[in-house]
Order: sequence, then C-alpha cells, then structure tokens
Amino acid sequence: MTLSRPFGRAAVLLALLLAPLSCKKEEPREPGASAEEQTSPYLTTQDVKVRSGPGTRHKIIAEIKAQTRVNVTGKENGWLRVVSKQGRPPGYIDQRFAQPLPEEARTAPVRGPYAATADISVREGPGLHYKALARIEKGTRVNVVAREGDWLKVESRRGNLPGYIEARFAERELD
Repeated sequence: MTLSRPFGRAAVLLALLLAPLSCKKEEPREPGASAEEQTSPYLTTQDVKVRSGPGTRHKIIAEIKAQTRVNVTGKENGWLRVVSKQGRPPGYIDQRFAQPLPEEARTAPVRGPYAATADISVREGPGLHYKALARIEKGTRVNVVAREGDWLKVESRRGNLPGYIEARFAERELD
C-alpha cells in the first residue's frame, strides 16, 4: 500500500505508535478478590470535613453532617478513608469524629414501618443523582423493604414502583 499524501503517512505512523497505549490489559486478580473494596460502616459523631488526602494540609472536598453513616475502606495516620455510594471521589476524615457502628446496628432488621423525620424526596434509585419521583412530608409513614448503603427502599401504597429515601431522614417505628 502506498500513501501519496505526506500527512496520510504520518497519521498511519501515529496510529501505529499509539495503538499499544490504547490497549488496556486486564490485571490478574487474586483468587477470591472482589472488584469492590471492602468497607466498614462508621457513624460520624459531629460535622466533619472530608479532605482529598490524610491530613489537614489536604484540600477540603466535602462536609459530612453529624450522625451520618459512612463507608470506611482503610485507616492512615489517624485518618479514615471514606468512599461514597453516590459516585463522588473517595476522601479522608479525622478518625476522632467517627466511630464504628456496633455489630447489632449493622445486622438490625430493616423491613417495617418508618416515619420521615424531615420533608424528603423519594428517588428512582439509591443516590442523589437519581430522579425525584415524589415528595414526602415530615411525619409521613413509609414501609421499608430493603436497605442499600445509606438509602432505604420504600414501597408505594398506591401500587407505584418502589423508591428510595435517605436513611438519615427516617426513623423506625414500633410495630
């Protein structure tokens, strides 16, 4: 094959040079290793700033309110690495401002009646990036059927598809 245009040859040469860079090789995994990181549930004890790295010299990237459940993937020099279920980048919080959830809180039954503790949106999925389907007023009773991270899956009394509410805005009621 001959190319008559000088820049045509350059384009082919450039494509050949870049081809190995664009091929992504699958890294071998250890047996039993999962694609997702292992997390441990913690609860923040006060409002806490999330930083881009483990230390106060790192940029503040978010703030988490007190009494919020966070997912911790590791510890480094007194800092907890937290990951978001909403797709935000991981960050670090000072471990003095969070504590591990007790075992009974991790395994407590979720299903049953709850009351909304604030006016909240019911969303299509477990995250703020999902479309809001409806609005629930504070005090409204909802029936929870499952938990996904920091979100509760609720059933509709009117036969609509299930939706999700933030767990921190719902309180379990006694049956």
